[in-house]
Amino acid sequence: MTTTDLPADARTVVAVSERLVLSRPQEGDAEAMFAIHGDPETNRYNPHGPQRDLAAAREQLAGFVADWPRDGVGYCMVATRAEPEVVIGVAGLFLHSLDGEPVFNLYYRFRPSAWGKGYAAEACRAAMAEALPRFPGVPVTALIRADNLPSRRLAERLGLMPDPDGRVDQEDRLIHRMA
Repeated sequence: MTTTDLPADARTVVAVSERLVLSRPQEGDAEAMFAIHGDPETNRYNPHGPQRDLAAAREQLAGFVADWPRDGVGYCMVATRAEPEVVIGVAGLFLHSLDGEPVFNLYYRFRPSAWGKGYAAEACRAAMAEALPRFPGVPVTALIRADNLPSRRLAERLGLMPDPDGRVDQEDRLIHRMA
């Protein structure tokens, strides 16, 4: 699939994998964001809990939208190639600073209906394949709570290992780094 396979009013496609389409977030994604980030099940390991309302989703989405023109990279809305208009998750890389070092934060959160299908790993690989060649030398990290074993396993499958010294960030999340 290429962008020419999509309708003219479609999203800005960032990456396409075997089964998925990753696109830049846009203002109209607030309801999809809230469906994912407001679900208590997708926030089981989030110390802040699920989003409270659509306004919180809009605020988070505004940040995701702003990242792209500023940094040229950011989190993506994820859909299947079979249903590119239905957002099933959010995944990608966010450029930020960790202990004064510029790094990417790898992020993935999907609707429970998308769990167990390998979509998160596929989306993260596609996002990394698109971004990393454009930002050589910027390491990939993931900040994950120690009790979030599913997320830790996925990070490790993607090549991110926990800090050997057990370092954590200011929110007590384990720092995983691309090996």
